[in-house]
Amino acid sequence: MKNRLAILVTLFGVCIAASFAQAQALSTDIAFVTALSGDVRFQAKDEAAKPAQAYMRIRHGDTLRLASGASVRLSYTTVPRQETWTGPATFVVTLAGGEKLTGVAPVIAQLPTSVPQKLAKVAELMKTSHMGGLVVRSIKPTAPANLENVAAAMSVYETMRASTTATDVTPELFLYAVFLEYQMLDDLKIVAKEMRARQPDNAEIRLLTDAAMTDR
Repeated sequence: MKNRLAILVTLFGVCIAASFAQAQALSTDIAFVTALSGDVRFQAKDEAAKPAQAYMRIRHGDTLRLASGASVRLSYTTVPRQETWTGPATFVVTLAGGEKLTGVAPVIAQLPTSVPQKLAKVAELMKTSHMGGLVVRSIKPTAPANLENVAAAMSVYETMRASTTATDVTPELFLYAVFLEYQMLDDLKIVAKEMRARQPDNAEIRLLTDAAMTDR
């Protein structure tokens, strides 16, 4: 009887932990709008629809509506996936990707498996930058043991850059997260400038790169 009770208590604890983890995942950013043209409307749960913006962050359950001729591209932080939707269409964003409500299915591109984790870090950095809390101070050099990881990340970046448009800074966002992780601050400044050159009028990108480009 005691063993059965212990098992039930353990299972209950696992269920509670799983439910908490799922609720936490649903309340976090899971995708970026990495390209946008035409009339695209974004609607979060229980909120009025508003125009979508490039590099805005999207959560699970958000809905996007595209007018005829409009297009939007999402890069996910939960799966190695990039979707390009063309209007007229309506879809809801989920942890596993967009679910079509109306219109045609998206064009899907598979990203390298290391990309979603890095983009998730960028999403958190963007939140911090909005609160004025993102400051880059460390000058710790990259350890030799990490050079192989950085070289692999550069290879991923080159592959992404070769297969995307000039104004899409998803590859640079990936590289930004890598350089910040390994405290490669000189390189971080270079990629920050590159992002600004590709998206000069984007407020989200400017906020993210301010800390990297400011000498401390």
